[in-house]
Amino acid sequence: MYEVSFSELKTWRTCRQMYHYKYRENLEPRLKSPALKQGAWMHSLLEAYYKGEDWRETHRSLVKQFNELLEEEKEYYGDLPGECEYLMSLYEETYHDKPILVEHEFEKFPISPSSKVLLKGRIDLVIEDPKRGIWLVEHKTASRIPNEDERLVNPQVALYIPVVERILGTKIQGVLWNYIRTKIPKRKESKLLERRYLPANEKIISQLLREVRIAAIEAKKLTNVYRSLHPLVCRTCGFKSLCTAELMGLDANFVRRAEYKVRGEDIEENENENVELED
Repeated sequence: MYEVSFSELKTWRTCRQMYHYKYRENLEPRLKSPALKQGAWMHSLLEAYYKGEDWRETHRSLVKQFNELLEEEKEYYGDLPGECEYLMSLYEETYHDKPILVEHEFEKFPISPSSKVLLKGRIDLVIEDPKRGIWLVEHKTASRIPNEDERLVNPQVALYIPVVERILGTKIQGVLWNYIRTKIPKRKESKLLERRYLPANEKIISQLLREVRIAAIEAKKLTNVYRSLHPLVCRTCGFKSLCTAELMGLDANFVRRAEYKVRGEDIEENENENVELED
């Protein structure tokens, strides 16, 4: 039996070498990228908001942690506290959803009745719309809004819809992509918050679930890894410096010690996976 998460499968299908660093060596960068840092911050505020808590209290706690960073680290992240507070204030004014599930963790969900692959993960949000019905919500912090094709082929649609249907015992209408622009545009008329509805498609779900099962078995059984060497993937990869050092025969162990840590060495906010890559 193989138990895997969506993040694990997504990483495997993106780059085998990235998967090796992240899930076999359990490494993570000592310093998060600005996009991941902002994504994690916003995710924490959204969780508090939908749980009926005071998101400003959560924000103040995160600001306190931010102020404890080194000066060069704070300069690296810029006005992250101000940007997140502005975006969350706008979000609170704009959306008043009725939550059903908030940050719901699950495990040991069989991808198919006869499958040996079990899924574990966390569902951001499920809401009930009086007119549209029940929708699975995926929070996405992004510098741009992806097009429909990118949403259509996202395997998370296939993975989480049947999970939510089993938990709630009812049909889910589809996925609501909840986009929050991480870069405040200069043009005032540009939208910072946008939503896209993607109705469930049984044929697509069935096909993607089959491919997910194959990927899960590959990730667990194959021992040899290789680099994707795709320009977009490499440019945004958190393991770029380590991978480059190993590829060029440099002192990779020095880079590994200086720039990376074993996951769980210290306590930080959970890494937000729902950050869209830029073109």
